[in-house]
Amino acid sequence: MLSRVAESLYWMARNVERAEDLARLIDVTAMRAVDHADDAGERWLSAYNIAGMDVPESHGLSARSTALEAIVFDVDSRLSVAACVRIARQNAVGVRAELTTEVWECVNGLYLFVEAQSPRAVGPDGVSTFLRSIRDTAQAFGGLCDATLAHDDAWEFLRIGRSIERARMTSRVLREIRDDDGPHVWQLVLEACCATAPFARARSQSSDPAEALAFLALSPVFPRSLRFCARQIDRALHRLSGAPAGTFADTSERASGRICASLDFAGQADLAREGTSEFADRIGAQIDELGSSIVSTYFPRVPVR
Repeated sequence: MLSRVAESLYWMARNVERAEDLARLIDVTAMRAVDHADDAGERWLSAYNIAGMDVPESHGLSARSTALEAIVFDVDSRLSVAACVRIARQNAVGVRAELTTEVWECVNGLYLFVEAQSPRAVGPDGVSTFLRSIRDTAQAFGGLCDATLAHDDAWEFLRIGRSIERARMTSRVLREIRDDDGPHVWQLVLEACCATAPFARARSQSSDPAEALAFLALSPVFPRSLRFCARQIDRALHRLSGAPAGTFADTSERASGRICASLDFAGQADLAREGTSEFADRIGAQIDELGSSIVSTYFPRVPVR
């Protein structure tokens, strides 16, 4: 596969995943800010940190409206939902021949839907519906990729892009948590990671923050846990290179193997000793290193002479 094709597939998947994650984050934060107004300002500040964006000067005027404009619609920032959808569509255009009609129509439909909206058009009463539409379409993208594309090298790059963005977003959400935060903050975290129902079934309705952290970090079966995502990336990389499991053929496989090992042999007590934000910072840095290794290994920049 051509390097530019693989790169476009990778970034298309990453940006669709980021758009979904941010849409869920804003929707959940808005709902929880109503239920717990006493710390609503802090939760909105956390949302900007998770998105990697600076807090606008107008933040204090109307937190939800300002967040909608900045995190969702600000096309001048490559980190907003609208910008991510644009980038995903641009990459899809470049690899149109590699995609099925269903996958292309999903990406293009998401782009047209977001482009047709604005903070004023959405209005205060339609924010949740708008954000949920983005989430639903982005989730449909993942399902269509799995159901309509051959599971060959192209699909593996899509899987890597989606998994690495999921893992990074989970680590960003956990990074904003203090160890003394109450149950309502952890409920927001679970909802932001789409983990409320899976955690309730796995932990018998437990509300223990330590168990919630362990679930989001170490669950081998939950699709948005750090451990699950790391395993998906590691398997995909080994399938691409043909290297046997447990070995590494390049720096990206070595980085993914280190992350998998650290999570495979970690326990709830280990996470509690390290602290939530400290653990999230460490694993986030490792995921960033893994992403850089994947880019340098598979999408090298050849200097023009």
